[in-house]
Amino acid sequence: MYRFSCVLFFLLFSNQTVNAFEKLSFDIETLVTSNWKIKGAKLSLSDLYNNKQQFRATIKQLVLPEPFSNLKIFNITCLSFSWQSNKVVCQKGKARVKSSIIASSSFKFSFFISEKKSQFTLSGLPLAKGKLSLTVLEKNGHWLVSAKSKNIELQQFASLLKKKKPIIDEGTSGIVDADIKLTGTNNGLDTLLIHSIVNKLSFQAEKGHIATELLGFDFDLQAIKKNGEWNWKHTGFVRQGEVYIEPIYIEIKEEERVTVQVEGLLRKKNEIVLQKANITIPDISDINIEGIIKIRPFFDISKAKIQAKIKNLNYFSTHYFSALAEQTVLEGINLKGQLDLNVEVSDSAIRLVSSKLSNFTLFDLDQRIEIINSSGEINWSDDSRFDSPSNIQWDKLNIRAIPFDTGNISLLLSGKTIKLLQSTDIPVLDGLFSIIQFNWQHNIDDEPTVYFEGGIKNISLERLTQVLDWTPLTGNISGYIPGVQYKNKVLKVNGELKVDVFDGTIGIDKLALSGLLTDIPRLYLDIKLDNLDLHAITQQFEMGGVEGRLSGYVNNLFLENWEPVTFYAWFGTPKNDDSRHRISQKAVENIASIGGGGAADIISKGFLRFFDTFRYDRLGFGCYLYQGVCQLMGVEATKQGYYIIKGGGLPRIDVIGYNPRVDWKVLIQRLSRISDTDNLIIE
Repeated sequence: MYRFSCVLFFLLFSNQTVNAFEKLSFDIETLVTSNWKIKGAKLSLSDLYNNKQQFRATIKQLVLPEPFSNLKIFNITCLSFSWQSNKVVCQKGKARVKSSIIASSSFKFSFFISEKKSQFTLSGLPLAKGKLSLTVLEKNGHWLVSAKSKNIELQQFASLLKKKKPIIDEGTSGIVDADIKLTGTNNGLDTLLIHSIVNKLSFQAEKGHIATELLGFDFDLQAIKKNGEWNWKHTGFVRQGEVYIEPIYIEIKEEERVTVQVEGLLRKKNEIVLQKANITIPDISDINIEGIIKIRPFFDISKAKIQAKIKNLNYFSTHYFSALAEQTVLEGINLKGQLDLNVEVSDSAIRLVSSKLSNFTLFDLDQRIEIINSSGEINWSDDSRFDSPSNIQWDKLNIRAIPFDTGNISLLLSGKTIKLLQSTDIPVLDGLFSIIQFNWQHNIDDEPTVYFEGGIKNISLERLTQVLDWTPLTGNISGYIPGVQYKNKVLKVNGELKVDVFDGTIGIDKLALSGLLTDIPRLYLDIKLDNLDLHAITQQFEMGGVEGRLSGYVNNLFLENWEPVTFYAWFGTPKNDDSRHRISQKAVENIASIGGGGAADIISKGFLRFFDTFRYDRLGFGCYLYQGVCQLMGVEATKQGYYIIKGGGLPRIDVIGYNPRVDWKVLIQRLSRISDTDNLIIE
């Protein structure tokens, strides 16, 4: 059993021989048993005259078997030592230890070594301003490790790892208590049990993507190896603290503790099988996950199912959604209500989403959209054959400043498409907004293709101009919106958009918009006005009253960055107009200011100042814009200019324009004065 480098010079002592000595000692260079080695042992027997002799040992080094060979235990002193034919026992010992993370330090130590069973125990080992106790028991090639740590300071522990690749950042702080039990053989670990309490954990991962502040949590981990696979269970809860996982920031209070329960397998082929994972925040959310995760060569979710019941969307929105939405079009969105969510993932991509909304409210700080008391289902799959519809109802819907009343919509979300399942009428501003057809298709270049067809019916102009903060108008508008298509970054209208307004019709044709999402959008269109009621129009403004009808057009209108570049426009009295033609003195003055005529001066100095209104035969005004200059025209040419208003009947007045060419910006200034009577300037 034992091998000595020196020959013992005695085997037995007679009583007479023993009485001749007070103390005996001898040295052993190497003692080997069951893969344990004792090096440089010195044994001594003292108090030979007493009835109870004391057998002591000092050992330079105890060499442990695998997998503990890196743990160097040396300078061992055994105050109580026994050596029998098949067992070596050290009790009441002290020793020092040295390993990759533990510097040399004195601690209490004991061991026994036998052919079938061996054990060593250390206690009170100073480690990172705390204490560590460790017991290792080996029996017939199997071993059991029991370790307990108390008040281990992570910041101090990190400093012990300076020479190694750091697994803990030196800025990490916190206090850890742990109770660990391991079993295994020389071939590796078989079972693992950990109970740990962590307090005031603060750390920041590389580049600041993950960080915690004063985090407190408890966890229990149990893992058993069977047929080369690890079966494991984890239970834990976060008591309090702050967590940042880019871009999400969470503050957890004591009453909001997060509970985590996980069961799964770790397979030989580097797969994690989540058989059950549950994350619960009381009264906030309950999330269940199952799936398979590949660890190598890359972290990849082979498949997963996620079921989430979010009871408090307000909390969830504040703590999670708002952080994810920062610097996106969703920034500023707040949510309230409840949400049931099912998500299926395959090959690290979301394949299916099924959700149910209850008492849902969406509020945008930028006032782009608001949804009040909504409910319904939203279903989506990446399979183009998916046929489960999505239905949403709401009590109130605001898009920008436009308020829509109670309504609903049915859509099909499949693959990269959104399709309206049935036409719908949504009440808005005392009228209806109709959606006849809507399709949305996502393309590879991230530019969607969109098609829309619909219309409006009896929309209140008074309410519309009020919510848009425009000049107040009265009446209703109706119209048909033909096929509108957005494709290849260009918006086109397939047909003429018609709006019934001011007892006439306004048509928009050949509309095309390119560069909508760029710094320089470009707009092309033709506009046609047919038989509008001038009295209905002019009574909405401060320009003065005009009775009669108005028709006209704006052809080849081209706007760049919403500024006109070129167009050809004409507005005037339509042919065969048999309506009453009268114009107020104020309207004459304002219209005269556009073309630079002198009608206002004539009115103010002559007898015409005694009339409030005048008759006219025709009125008209045109402009051809090119290179920033507007070529002006009227209903008829004169020797020195052109008629803007040609009088007829009594009292009669003519308004003549004398400037054939006007800078576009100057013309815009003149038009703007029409609605600002306090600053009216006659040129």
